[in-house]
Amino acid sequence: MKKLILFLCLLSQICCSQTPRFDSLRHELSILHEKPDSYARDTLLYKSIKAIMNDYVDVNLDSSVHYNTLMIKLCEAPTLQKELIYAYQFAGFLHQIKGDHYKSIQFHYKALLLAEKLKQYTRMAVSHGALAHAYTSLKEYDKATQLCQQGLNVLKKYPDAYIQLSILNVLGSIYREQGKLSAALMTNQELYALAQREHNEWYEAQGLHAIGWVYQELQMKAKALHYYNRAVALARKTGSIDLEGSILLNLSSLYSQYKQWKTALLYCEQAKQTALRVHNSSVVVEAEEKFYKIFKQLGQADNALRAHENFTLLKDSLSKERTEQRIESLQAQYDNVQKENTLQKQQVQLLAQQNQNQQLAQTRNALFSGMAAILLITALLFGNNRRLQTKNREIDRQRLLLEDAQEQLAHINKTLEVKVAERTQELVNSNQELVRKNEEIKAALFKGQTIERKRVAIELHDNLSSLLSAVNMSVQSINPKNLSESEQSIYQTVKALIQNAYSEVRNISHNILPAELEKEGLSQTLRTLIDKLNKTSALRFSLTILALTERLPIEIEFNMYSIVLELINNAIKHAKATQVDITLCRTKSGVDLTVSDNGIGLASSHIKPGVGLQNIQTRLESLGGIFTTQYPDKQGTTIQIKIPVEAKGFDGTINDHKKE
Repeated sequence: MKKLILFLCLLSQICCSQTPRFDSLRHELSILHEKPDSYARDTLLYKSIKAIMNDYVDVNLDSSVHYNTLMIKLCEAPTLQKELIYAYQFAGFLHQIKGDHYKSIQFHYKALLLAEKLKQYTRMAVSHGALAHAYTSLKEYDKATQLCQQGLNVLKKYPDAYIQLSILNVLGSIYREQGKLSAALMTNQELYALAQREHNEWYEAQGLHAIGWVYQELQMKAKALHYYNRAVALARKTGSIDLEGSILLNLSSLYSQYKQWKTALLYCEQAKQTALRVHNSSVVVEAEEKFYKIFKQLGQADNALRAHENFTLLKDSLSKERTEQRIESLQAQYDNVQKENTLQKQQVQLLAQQNQNQQLAQTRNALFSGMAAILLITALLFGNNRRLQTKNREIDRQRLLLEDAQEQLAHINKTLEVKVAERTQELVNSNQELVRKNEEIKAALFKGQTIERKRVAIELHDNLSSLLSAVNMSVQSINPKNLSESEQSIYQTVKALIQNAYSEVRNISHNILPAELEKEGLSQTLRTLIDKLNKTSALRFSLTILALTERLPIEIEFNMYSIVLELINNAIKHAKATQVDITLCRTKSGVDLTVSDNGIGLASSHIKPGVGLQNIQTRLESLGGIFTTQYPDKQGTTIQIKIPVEAKGFDGTINDHKKE
């Protein structure tokens, strides 16, 4: 509680120390308001309002908003259009601080349209970066990224290193929050390199800080720690206490991530002390929250409870203080308005009295001067009428200018909507074309694979099988009776090996592209395969096919056959099983395949996933399928595969059933 009271006292001293400067600036404003209208007077008013508006940002946000409103009203004059861009951008900045992101976007778009109209290109880049910041706060990362790129494109033609640094900083944050850590790292490295070239030490420190943050997300502790330490040293050199506090908090989070609680506690304490030096309440609140978590992990219940109480109390107190400050500011503004109204009433009464005295004087003079007074009054009335007509004409001219400006703005808005609609349609058309091309490529790839499979199968059957047959005939021409006993043994072994090789080549040729798969379909081909395996292998296979009454698309049938064949080979080579069960089921959304065995299980075989499983994964990715592996009771293996099937028949026509 004592620490909280001390912190609030220090914060109040800052506000009090700013009072003389604010009084001086307000006094200057009152003097300037009394001067006659002119471009020089409006320029001085703009500079004074800008100074007091900027000073109020860190002290009283509502007062800063009030003076920003005055600045916008002042800059709406035709001679201050360039200054109006800055007024709109500052309004967007204030609403961003207040958390009203949509209002911030509205003002930044006003600034962007005016900057485009006046061809203020660097101001256009500033608006792009500010809009990207606002859209990032709304988690609209695609829009924010697009705005950053637009701002950087403007800066390619009209360079401004400082604005480029600010946009790169926002872009790096966007990539990091999206989890695009490689892009975030590259962007932050570009930010750091540019800051070094421009000798901007603050952005150098921020660049190092951002790079370390990405490495922390990548779980690379050593690199993150290296960049954080460099960043905090440079931040201290520049005197940026706020940046130093943020880096120290990230260092505390880094050590907490690796459960080095004492080191995390040390950096958290440094961050708190640093924030207290500049009265950065947000860092103090975050530090107290981290204290609670660290003390809790260290088993220091009393300290954890104290930290949590400080966090809750400080958070509530700051919220209450901000509310009270806003109420006091509004009350002061109301009192000022009341005083101004009272003063205006007194001035009106004084003018009325003066008019009455003038009328009495004129009446008295009329009695003495007669016709001369009447002629003088007539001349005055005529002159007043002329001046009134001149003012009316000026008002009409201003009204016409305003209507013209409104029509131009409406035309710009309409043009912008048309451009957005055209661009949207172009993107939709491009996406449809891309999908079509992708389907064509997939079809061509499958066709090429099928042709190559046929070619390889034919080569194996015609060439290698013929060669093995010739070798077998040559060996059979040898008379074993003329051989010794050992040579006869070798002869029989060679003869058996040739027969096995011949059978193996025929099996490979058949498995690469079974003729019955293309003719009879997946169901009959699998039944034939299982029958052969049960005749030639000690391992027993069972096949169950459910609801598969129609042919599947040929691409799915070829890939499903290859997947089943790969899983059977894995079971034979590695499972040490006695039974393999295969189930193929057609569903509304696709086809499900389940292969289970009673062997030692994939998890117990100590065999890393090999090329076979990788091939299965690759085939499933091309089909949009998924695969899961289960190990029931730590014995055996069950592999489940689900493949979606589009509503197309084997001949390419549309079937009646639809996807779920």
